[in-house]
Amino acid sequence: MATRYECKLPDDLLDKAVNELNEPRDNVERLKAIDELRDAFKVQYPETKLQREDDAFLLRFLRAKKFNQAKALKTLFNYVTLRPAWTELYERVQNPVLISDALNSGTVVPISGKAKDGSTVVVGRPGLGETNLFLDLIADIVLTTDILLEREDVQICGITVIQDMAYLSMEMVKQTNMSQQKKFNEIMQDSMPVRVKSMNSTNEPKIFDILYAVAYPLMKEKMRKRFRLHGQDFSTLYTLVDRDVLPPMFAGNGPEIDAEGWKNTILGEQTQL
Repeated sequence: MATRYECKLPDDLLDKAVNELNEPRDNVERLKAIDELRDAFKVQYPETKLQREDDAFLLRFLRAKKFNQAKALKTLFNYVTLRPAWTELYERVQNPVLISDALNSGTVVPISGKAKDGSTVVVGRPGLGETNLFLDLIADIVLTTDILLEREDVQICGITVIQDMAYLSMEMVKQTNMSQQKKFNEIMQDSMPVRVKSMNSTNEPKIFDILYAVAYPLMKEKMRKRFRLHGQDFSTLYTLVDRDVLPPMFAGNGPEIDAEGWKNTILGEQTQL
């Protein structure tokens, strides 16, 4: 068997995992929970292969579902099966070079600072770039989330999403039909072991209403409560993320978005899906 997980979390992060996610403080109990999830998957889905079954990988599903075994098992199964079923997306996720325009443009990029609740801040700019393909955007979101989830602080503290809709075009809106949006929501809400702490939209053009009308009904109630429209009033973002952390595009004093650096991270990462 591969080397077992050994907890090396700093005290504050471990306390957060224990208090908020029901994670066992004792590593023996933590490993027992991981083994239970691994064994349950093999029993319940004997014909479905887990491409990864190491402790670190399985642990993120338990954390995402606050160590509820049934919910973690369902999310893990969805993670393994939903992407391959969406062939066009899966091809892009497996071969990030296919979304080079989105990566070069910095369509989805995490920033260096954290939100006030400790979550990692991810900035999305739908429509930025030349190809303007909805599937490329989704693949970029999936890849970025996968890579961030390799970090234990992201697993425990989650992510805060800020979307700058200033680049949204009618061309992209036309590509966003109900069927594709439904698949996207299933992947992000039902299969990704990620805690989305808040979803924020800024600079919404009039055509955003069309996209919103398609996406909002497909959101789970929990996500609806965490979705906020800010328009051009960036001051409302400062309640979530300090102004000194936000990049200038949000009237912040933080550094510019490092699109090139994140592109190199994605292309250099050997993410196992």
